[in-house]
Order: sequence, then structure tokens, then C-alpha cells
Amino acid sequence: MDRIFKTNTMKKLFSLVAMILLVGLVSVSAQNFKYTVKASSDCTNRTAEFTVPAGKTAKLMSMDIVPTWTSCNAAQTAPTEVSAKVYLKTSGSKPKILYKQTVVHDGGKAETTPIQDVKLMEGTYILEISAAPNAEATLEIKLATN
Repeated sequence: MDRIFKTNTMKKLFSLVAMILLVGLVSVSAQNFKYTVKASSDCTNRTAEFTVPAGKTAKLMSMDIVPTWTSCNAAQTAPTEVSAKVYLKTSGSKPKILYKQTVVHDGGKAETTPIQDVKLMEGTYILEISAAPNAEATLEIKLATN
């Protein structure tokens, strides 16, 4: 019992408890969310909205695209690439794309910016998938307090 109350042991025990509390606090303050958009078979319903609330920021964590390689109608050629993009919802004309990932037919992927570098501030954003029937994109974000 004397060994438990020695100064060195108490310091180690206190450090362990402090570390557990710190990790718990960080994990409680950050929340992960997933948003999915799936184009319908006639290539409509290609967007999904999500909001970053006041006092929060969002960091993009990952994006998964499930492409389809058929066209929306017989008059069009089949797509050679399927992309998904994230942009700020605006009432203006052409929005600025903040992040875009493209998947090509052979399985290769490309992105405009490394996903870990994209940070979203307060506002409403759009996740949009390109016109390909039943194509799907899932975006994962981590919300944290400013």
C-alpha cells in the first residue's frame, strides 16, 4: 500500500488520468458526419445540402464515389469519368468549387486539392454528383468548435 502513495507513482497516475480526460474532451468536441447523394436513374436528384452551424468549422475527411458507366439517355455517350464536388450554396451564378474528386473508368482517382486541406466555415454547402444514373458519393466531415 505504501508503494501506491509514493510521489513517483502518484505523478504517473495523475498523468494517466489527465491524458484520458484530455483525449475524452477532444473526442467529445469533434463530431463526424456523413452526407450521401445518389443520382436517380434519370440523372435527377444529383445534389444534397448540408450546413456547418455557427461557431463550428468542418474539415473534409473522406469522399467515396460509386460510379456508373452508363449514360442518362440513349442519345448520350457513356461517361468516361464520374465526379463529385463540394461548393458553397450561393444565390449568384457560378459557385466556386471548394473540392472535387474524379473517378475514371480504369479506377484512377484525382482531386483538385488534397481533401485534408479543405476546411469549411459556417454556411450551407452543396455536395453534387455528375450526371450518371445511380452514381453515388458519400462525403465525411468532422465538425469542431472554432
